[in-house]
Amino acid sequence: MCLNDCVLECSRSAQRTLVLVLFVSATQAQTANKPLPTLTQAGQIRQLTPEQAAAGYPVRIRGVITGDVPAPDFFVQDSTAGIFVEGSHTPVFDHHFGESIEVEGVTGPGKFAPVVLEKRLRVLGKRKLPSARLYSFHELSNGQMDSQWVRVRGVIRSATIDRTSWHEMTLAMRVASEGGEFVARVPITREQDVSSWVDSEVLIEGVCGSLFTSLRQLSGVILYVPQLSSIQVEASAKEVPLSALLQFSPGQNGEHRVRVRGVVAFQQPGTALFLQSEGRGLRVLTGQETLMDQGDVVEVLGWPAVGESTPVLTDSVFHRVGHVSPQLPATFTLDAPWEEYDGSLVTLDAVLLDRQQLPGGIRLLLRTGEELFEANLRSASLQDGLLHVPLNSTVRITGICLVRNGGMWSVPQSFRILVRSASDVEVLQTASWWNLQHTLWVLGSTAGALFIVIAWVVVLGRRVREQMALIRQKLQFGAVLEERNRIARELHDSLEQGLAGITLQLDLAVDCLEQAPRVAKKALETARNMSRHSMVEARRSVWDLRCQLLEEGNLAFAMTQMVRPLAPGGEAGISVEIEGTPVRMATSIEMNLLRIGQEAVSNAINHGRAKHVTIELKYDLDNVRLRIRDNGCGFRPAERASTGHFGLLDMRERAQSMGSTLELESEPGSGTSVRVVVPIRKRAANGTVQAHTYSGG
Repeated sequence: MCLNDCVLECSRSAQRTLVLVLFVSATQAQTANKPLPTLTQAGQIRQLTPEQAAAGYPVRIRGVITGDVPAPDFFVQDSTAGIFVEGSHTPVFDHHFGESIEVEGVTGPGKFAPVVLEKRLRVLGKRKLPSARLYSFHELSNGQMDSQWVRVRGVIRSATIDRTSWHEMTLAMRVASEGGEFVARVPITREQDVSSWVDSEVLIEGVCGSLFTSLRQLSGVILYVPQLSSIQVEASAKEVPLSALLQFSPGQNGEHRVRVRGVVAFQQPGTALFLQSEGRGLRVLTGQETLMDQGDVVEVLGWPAVGESTPVLTDSVFHRVGHVSPQLPATFTLDAPWEEYDGSLVTLDAVLLDRQQLPGGIRLLLRTGEELFEANLRSASLQDGLLHVPLNSTVRITGICLVRNGGMWSVPQSFRILVRSASDVEVLQTASWWNLQHTLWVLGSTAGALFIVIAWVVVLGRRVREQMALIRQKLQFGAVLEERNRIARELHDSLEQGLAGITLQLDLAVDCLEQAPRVAKKALETARNMSRHSMVEARRSVWDLRCQLLEEGNLAFAMTQMVRPLAPGGEAGISVEIEGTPVRMATSIEMNLLRIGQEAVSNAINHGRAKHVTIELKYDLDNVRLRIRDNGCGFRPAERASTGHFGLLDMRERAQSMGSTLELESEPGSGTSVRVVVPIRKRAANGTVQAHTYSGG
């Protein structure tokens, strides 16, 4: 450690010891209601905490003013340190750079470091500024050198006139210094052209200030430079080719601005400028809004920086130096290294897959080969044309290619195209109308129409069924009405006439009973025969009515249900035997077979006094066979036929109406067997057979 450093460290130790003693004394003084001790050195004030400084220690220090802006505040430096003084507004004291002063006031916590609140000021005269030490940016970036007179070396990256931040007009600069960057402010009385300073290496002398947050946390470094003469320009920018940007070069630190020259291919005013030179492209980031035309030759000053794929220039300024014919675009090839096209004007053919309208532009999704990429367009006139280009059309895109690298080794991952104008999009082949979207639309429309048709068919079918049910009810009602009319006609033609004849014969018998007994006897005999005949006619009329049991089931079911009630009290047993698979036949056939069985069972029980009756109903492929056997007293069929038994006559007529013959076997004391065979296939082919009985038909 050198002697000066030892002396400085000893001085700082002594100051800390003195501040500690003063703080203890102040605490004791406050406890004893005694006044606080007066601080006479800037170093003592800087050792106070915000809470201690807020106690308002009296201050009387002598030093030189190292910065007098922004007014009315100023900086003062003595032999121990520099301190910030919040100037008094009433009365207004004049604070001039370089004056030796004595300032009186009290301490305050400040917004970042302790300060002095000015109360009185006395000018002692002019004094030489203290010697400033050269600091690195790293030493200034932690905030510990706040309010100190320092020197620092850097490269000016931008320089503008600031008329709004302070009451004074100032020159605002951004300075890069050994891996960092700070802001510098210089008060000026008139506007000056300092653009030549940009990219110059300078040595600046001034007061180190701090930028901070509301939580008293450091956010940046600002250098308060008292005058332009405190800035010494040491070097200026040099011109380099595009291919040499950010290449390794011994002895170069990379902090300097470079000068490049190229031809304008595209401009985004206030954002970026794209240049072409040496067969390469360069993206220039700039806030300058000077309009350039394609083909203009410009000279650009800017700082090289790492871009998304290749180097770019940042914080750039440019000016036009000439004009040439616009350069032709390069043909983009997927097999070539994509970095070669970054920032360059390229052209390629692609298929339009999708488009999306954005505020002030449109974004296209395209495919070339197996690669997908985007094209961004900001021209309103171009949007109208592209909105009518069918998807899957082949187009030729011309524009600025921007390549993006990624991954651990920063290899090209994707690219996009910035389209300049409407002429940069050319439709080579329009897609067929029959694409996937339109096909799905047609299929959807067809499916919707088919669904409507099916729904209408369902509704129409329901209405047809309702109408058929209504028609069926009307037909049933008509059939019932027709049956009623038929019964009425039969009763009128047969039963009513028979009863009328019986009445006449009975009247004749009454009149001739005494005078002519033989005539009366003959009239009574005739009336008895007519009565029997009328009973048969009435029974036939009733039996010709449609059986409800056949509506509910087949012939086997109806036969079983019909004959069981014929044996009241269980005096006779009735069994029904079914063979084969029952099939439905014409209604008239089933009705005639049912009535034959009913008549045979009734005769066996009522006339034959049978104890057991067996009904056999057999179904085969061609015929249906009905046989009724009983164990009654039996009779001789010839005798019954001669007497004109109406039941046997009715059964024979029913069999004949079905195209069959009634077979009757009986002997006295041996029971009776009634058998009928009906061909079912032949009947099905010939149609429905109607019964012809006494009731008509």
